[in-house]
Amino acid sequence: MNNPPKATHPPIKILLIGIGGYGNRYVEEIQELEALGEACLSAIVEPSLQAAPSWPVLEQRGIPTFASLDEFIQNPVKVDLAIVVSPISYHADQTCTLLDANIHVLCEKPIAATVSDALRMQETRDRSGCILEIGYQWSFSDTIQNLKKDILSGDLGTAEKLLTRVCWPRGSRYFGRNNWAGKNYNLQGEPVYDSPVNNATAHYLHNMLFVLGSEQNLSATPFAVTAECYRANQIENYDTACCRFETQEGTDVYFYTTHACENADGPCFMYLFENAKVEYRSGGNIIATFKNGVTRDYGNPDHNSLQKINHCIRRIQNPALLPCCSVEPSIAHTKCVQALQNIQVENIDPLYIRKKRNSPVDTLTYVTDMELLIKRAFEAHELFSEQQVEWAKPAQRIDISVTDATMGTSIL
Repeated sequence: MNNPPKATHPPIKILLIGIGGYGNRYVEEIQELEALGEACLSAIVEPSLQAAPSWPVLEQRGIPTFASLDEFIQNPVKVDLAIVVSPISYHADQTCTLLDANIHVLCEKPIAATVSDALRMQETRDRSGCILEIGYQWSFSDTIQNLKKDILSGDLGTAEKLLTRVCWPRGSRYFGRNNWAGKNYNLQGEPVYDSPVNNATAHYLHNMLFVLGSEQNLSATPFAVTAECYRANQIENYDTACCRFETQEGTDVYFYTTHACENADGPCFMYLFENAKVEYRSGGNIIATFKNGVTRDYGNPDHNSLQKINHCIRRIQNPALLPCCSVEPSIAHTKCVQALQNIQVENIDPLYIRKKRNSPVDTLTYVTDMELLIKRAFEAHELFSEQQVEWAKPAQRIDISVTDATMGTSIL
């Protein structure tokens, strides 16, 4: 078996902010790039090193560590790229601090909790001249990039309707993992708007907006949403949502997501075009079926998780390379999230709620037949209330408007 070719350029020095939780996946990916000579983990910012699963191995390497980004800035180690994998409320401040220090940034999704924070990141990026990419991993994949090229070329015809459903059960351990899970604000009063739409399943909504963008590195612009938001868990924000977003491009985007389900189902999507139907089921390939019977296999969008880091490395080496997923395509998702915060969250009738012990430290709260209800609504292109679901409440419509410099939301 042949070894992969080694890089012909000096490795990119990386600062990783956050090595616990999802940050551990970045540790693993950086290690793969280190083996290829593409990158080197040169510094770590992490306030809870001992709790991180990768720390015993990283400690042996003697990598410089810092308890906070401020500590790093005061005692800087030479790095080319910073990867921000901290809680949502830290994204904007940490990204802007890094950009002002002339460090390129890959910030994990979502870009920020609010549109105003995202715009602040955009302004700092432009002032610094540094790279800023947002880690919506599908946007960096060849699979999605090729699908979008075909959409932009008109090969699939006019986009008529895009739908995605994701049922990912999450129990008490998930909602108790930190002091902001399932909440609108953290302990410092900063917005986080934590929900399946803004966290675990965020990139599946983002992907629909992204592929509808008028250019390869832009997203569609949502201008209104009709939605229902619910909670079965005892949390502040919602754990279930069904939404219909209207876009300036003329295509409606439907998104169904929940953590209050017994079994995992999805992500699954169905993108309807004038000439073809594009479908995907979790773990499979994206397949376009044209009306003349011809099929086109775009591949698996999860095939190469290294592509977002690789893209940043290539952009650092070649400044002429265009961004893939910077502020401009990412902010569309943030507008949707901020608009949904104006939807009243309804408590699901306890009559339909069940509990199951997953382990001695984890109890799952779920709604009877939630996966089936979402699948039916998805297939009918309807919301729960339009499906006459027993516990559903009437949907609310929100205008996603530019009301002031912060680009907030207003109720119609």
